[in-house]
Amino acid sequence: MAGAVAHHFNNQLQVVMLNLDFALRDGASGQAVDESLDAALQATRRASEVSGLMLTYLGKAQSKRLPMSLSSACLQALPMLRAILPKGILLEHNLPLPGPVILADASQVQQVVTNLITNAWEAEGDSKGLIRLSVKTAAAADITQTNRFPVNWRPQTAAYACLEVTDEGCGISVESIEKIFDLFFTTKFTGRGMGLPVVLGIAEAHQGCVAVESELGKRSVFRVFFPVTTAAAPGAVTPAPHTLALAGGRTVLVVEDESAVRKAVASALNQFGFTVLTAEDGAAAVGLFQSHPGKIDLVLSDLSMPRMNGWETLAALRKLAPDLPVILSSGYNEAQAMADQHSELPQAFLGKPYQLQELRDTVARILDKA
Repeated sequence: MAGAVAHHFNNQLQVVMLNLDFALRDGASGQAVDESLDAALQATRRASEVSGLMLTYLGKAQSKRLPMSLSSACLQALPMLRAILPKGILLEHNLPLPGPVILADASQVQQVVTNLITNAWEAEGDSKGLIRLSVKTAAAADITQTNRFPVNWRPQTAAYACLEVTDEGCGISVESIEKIFDLFFTTKFTGRGMGLPVVLGIAEAHQGCVAVESELGKRSVFRVFFPVTTAAAPGAVTPAPHTLALAGGRTVLVVEDESAVRKAVASALNQFGFTVLTAEDGAAAVGLFQSHPGKIDLVLSDLSMPRMNGWETLAALRKLAPDLPVILSSGYNEAQAMADQHSELPQAFLGKPYQLQELRDTVARILDKA
């Protein structure tokens, strides 16, 4: 597994290094430089996706779970799915509303749907085919034990919501069924082998399971089971847009022990029109804050730092300014970072690596509230 992960990351780093080397060489200019920088950026995003998928596979990418209609979550993913399906592949669905309600993270449920549909159309090959997506409720006693994963899974509730994807593709051999949820295992083409492991990781994280039924050369059926909850699913809420006040005079304190990250974040905030102060750790941040009384409007701090970590920095700064807006950032996901009890909490959390737009939107939201 470690070798496969290293292989994927090294491929993306190769793209980044060659394109940046080209962009920085003497005589490079214009469109060629723009294209090289864009290629490097796309490679970093792909590497970030692999990192996120690894955490999901390991069940470490948990986020806040809310009651939701499983059918509604699937319906929200349909426009994107139909846009990426190859010509000749038809997608039928039976998604009753409101349907069974589960306690889940909508983005992860949609990731399950996307990965299963992608797996299904790849199984169809170049020929025309039909994929069926459906949602129903199943009794725990009716969930098959044959080809059920994880193999040691046992039902904990009486009823489960079942997300089912059926294809008319090549089917799966008996030997392969035992391996399809292994990370990077694939019978298709290079670069695949993370979709189904991620599906299983999400199902496990939600105390559910995956069952596979297949006939070689005919079809495959994937069923993902989520525990049903008695909580009511809320109606759809459209978030209000945030406006970013980029007027001069606002100052942001960036606290980050990694020099390259600190410079990159400071540069981005400078482009937004902010005055930026930087500190290499929490102790330095507290000193800077004290030497600029009333001048700092927002603090963006890393979580893991020497001498004084992000939580300690937050607590120390709030003693000096109880209403100070603070954003914490970490390579860990939000659920892990916020798991313990703390005397002070940030206004927002940014998971690394984040993109420029995400930084911009988060700062906008916090400043709007402030």
